[in-house]
Amino acid sequence: MTSRVVIVGGGVSGLSAAVALRHLGVDEVIVHERETETGGAPRHTDHLGFGMRDLHRVLSGPEYARRLSSIAADSGARLLVGSPVHDLFSIDADAVILATGVRERPRSARLVAGDRPAGVYTTGQLQQITTFLGVVPGRRAVIVGAEHVSMSAVLTLRSHGCEVAAMVTEASAHESHPLLVLATARRARVPLLTSRCVVRIVGRDRVEHVELSDGSTIECDTVVFTGDWIGEHEVARTAGIALDPTRRAVAVDGVFATSRPQTYAIGNLVHPAKASGTCATDGRRLARTLARSLGRSSEHRPDCGFARPHDSADDTGR
Repeated sequence: MTSRVVIVGGGVSGLSAAVALRHLGVDEVIVHERETETGGAPRHTDHLGFGMRDLHRVLSGPEYARRLSSIAADSGARLLVGSPVHDLFSIDADAVILATGVRERPRSARLVAGDRPAGVYTTGQLQQITTFLGVVPGRRAVIVGAEHVSMSAVLTLRSHGCEVAAMVTEASAHESHPLLVLATARRARVPLLTSRCVVRIVGRDRVEHVELSDGSTIECDTVVFTGDWIGEHEVARTAGIALDPTRRAVAVDGVFATSRPQTYAIGNLVHPAKASGTCATDGRRLARTLARSLGRSSEHRPDCGFARPHDSADDTGR
């Protein structure tokens, strides 16, 4: 009997699931990616720290995205780019995997008061304008947040000649891996301002300074809002799939099954937001479960370029 799996989302978790499913004997694996290229967020995260956990390499984000996309294509998975999925009910498959990822909440969703000048970004917007357009973001920036992705923002800003004046977080400490903090913010001597937040942005045409909740101000021409993730769960909601309101993510059980029969969710759609190595592991774990349920041999597992599933070392990729 022919088995068919459709994956919605061609980022790290979706591509990793596709590769593993093909190597486990699933006959047809189709990946729908709404953008013009597969690879997800690493495509525009142009610094090192990707691939250690799953590809045994230390790669930049774009290199990692290209290599993972190539492995998926070589496995026989069909990668359909520029192909968004809006309605799950129109999909004919034995199983559907949702791997649509997350997005950062922008300034408007965080209700930060003040002017509306140029120079305000999320990390994703920052990395897209620098990687794809070659735009220099500014001369002096304030980063809002101190998460894993905030350290990625430090690398992006500094690689384009932009000084980081401070990282501002409501938390009492940074929320990233200590080694990553050491290699980024501390190495660059970026002040970490904890237990406070940006309450106002001031500037007519361009950002001039920000005001903090403790009454202090920081002069800058760029503000980057990082983290504060929300899952890209519009397709799931449209299909009536249950969400986890505490995490703003799709609710799944221990094998990534959602409330909709034969529909699964993986990657940062279910745990906003983990590093790429964790997302890759999600894809491979689900593939083994699906291969068994579809009657495919879980013993047929050539290397296919991935590290062994029990590897525990995480990478620093976003």
